Amino acid sequence: MSSPKLERPFAAAPSIALAMALAMVLLGGCGPFGYLSKVAKDASRAVADAERAEAPKYAPYEYWGAVTYLEQAKVLMAYSEYERSFDYGGRAKQLAEEAKRKAERRESGKMKETVESKADADAKQGEGDAAGKPAAAETGGGDK
Repeated sequence: MSSPKLERPFAAAPSIALAMALAMVLLGGCGPFGYLSKVAKDASRAVADAERAEAPKYAPYEYWGAVTYLEQAKVLMAYSEYERSFDYGGRAKQLAEEAKRKAERRESGKMKETVESKADADAKQGEGDAAGKPAAAETGGGDK
């Protein structure tokens, strides 16, 4: 008589092979699926939220940085550079969230300065400096 263990020693092999094949299929597509969640969804949504908060006006550096990083993440994804694409997408999301925070603070009045008001203030200061300081020739400063 033979024992039941010896009759079918490889009975579990088909189920193990099936599980391994399924794992390879599922894990083989991690790059594109990770891109869809991290870059296409999260970063794109963060940039759109920043734009709705008027970040191009109130936080242009952060906003345009986020837009540029997001575009580069999409380019890298097209070349199957998944890890770098994720990094750029993460940075885009980070900058977009910062732009949104700054824009909301400036809109609420917690930060009074905008890009336009700073330029106006610098122009006024430049005019005041020009009117208040005499030129070097008038003060006698120069070669004798």
